[in-house]
Amino acid sequence: MLKLFFSFSGRVNRGRFWAVIAFWWLVRLGVPYLLYSFAMLPGQSLDIQDATASPEIFEAGKLYAVLTAISLVSTVSVAVRRLHDFDASGLWAILLFVPGIEFIACLVIGLIGSQRGANRYGLNPLGQENVYFPGNDEMRVKELKDLAALFEKGLLSEAEYEKAKRSILK
Repeated sequence: MLKLFFSFSGRVNRGRFWAVIAFWWLVRLGVPYLLYSFAMLPGQSLDIQDATASPEIFEAGKLYAVLTAISLVSTVSVAVRRLHDFDASGLWAILLFVPGIEFIACLVIGLIGSQRGANRYGLNPLGQENVYFPGNDEMRVKELKDLAALFEKGLLSEAEYEKAKRSILK
């Protein structure tokens, strides 16, 4: 589970990308609502200059800041792996920090389809049914060459290599 949220290597498909984005969106909206609704007694002042403001509000702010930092790292990591899925550099995730285009960048990253088969970042996360186009021998040869290159670089274990090779040669 930690790999889904915090790994910067490998690939992730669109469904898992949107699941992580939705999870953090719900957490970042839900936690303040729950804290204010149940823990801090509705009706208390939220004004930082107000002498009657509850100290729990400031503690909740610290919790929210920690959650924000964790969600930021997690969102960037899943965006990097999503970029890897269609064979783009993870550096494009910097666009998520550019005001005005971060929403568009997130949509583009989340909507572009996976690159079929293996690429320099690993095997396709959608599995063996998405490894090659059946009947396309040129594609099979390319997939086998890419797979062999990944194995030679040490990015695949021998078992992973053999399993992927068998699925391509079916």
